[in-house]
Amino acid sequence: MKKYLFLLVGVLLITSCMEVKKENEVLTNRNDSLVAVLQKRNADLESALATISDIQTGFQKINDAEGRINVRGEGGELSRTPQAQLKNDLEFITETMEKNRQRIEELESQLKASGNKNASLQKIIKNLNNELSVKVEQIAKLQNELSKKNIRISELDSAVNTLTHDVNTLHEANVSQEKVIAEQEATLNRAWYVFGTSKELKEQNILKDGKVFSEDDFNRDYFTAIDIRTDLEFPLYAKKAELLTNHPKGSYYMKTDESNNITFVIIDPAQFWSVSRYMVIRVR
Repeated sequence: MKKYLFLLVGVLLITSCMEVKKENEVLTNRNDSLVAVLQKRNADLESALATISDIQTGFQKINDAEGRINVRGEGGELSRTPQAQLKNDLEFITETMEKNRQRIEELESQLKASGNKNASLQKIIKNLNNELSVKVEQIAKLQNELSKKNIRISELDSAVNTLTHDVNTLHEANVSQEKVIAEQEATLNRAWYVFGTSKELKEQNILKDGKVFSEDDFNRDYFTAIDIRTDLEFPLYAKKAELLTNHPKGSYYMKTDESNNITFVIIDPAQFWSVSRYMVIRVR
């Protein structure tokens, strides 16, 4: 009997070890996958930051070159800056601007290809596009001032025409980007609330056996979408109310008007919505 007992224990130990080994392999594979994803994201972010640094360096060089150009001297006369130096500085500015434009496009494509919906990076790209648009307008204005002084630089004319043509494209890209960012921010700050009697909440499968969301088939369309940044007060048109969903105490309170009707007030939106983005209030 003892022999069979030892044999049974041995089999169980072997089986248990095999199961533990299999679980370890699954966890290891899962961990390797997560590490690979994180490494790729870090690599994409580092590449994006390097590109942003190059673009900002380009803008700084443009500013330095602009600082060397003095179209108006004392009394409004043309400064004594040699025309060859003026030509070189202007060519450098337009060439660097074109390179920056291309790098910004590369950055946008890189961010889109990575699937990383990073609102901060998108805002940076938007600001870079805005800065490029401002520089294009400044160069066009400078070219106009040179024309008034009968100074024509054919290379500058060509560059200004090309860059000016890009202003509308950049504007359209900025408008599109602003729309995407606004949509993302709206999604990040969206929550849903509902209030009703026990009967109404039960009819929508929101409340069942005294519990909210006990089943997943509740009517989501019955909820009202709100912006947690601006929607802070909720008139309930009832004398009694009870918050059924879980939200941190101290982040809200209820007040009554002259008719003793209750208004639900959120005083700390970040804390209040940190637990759940759904709010359910039962009224009586």
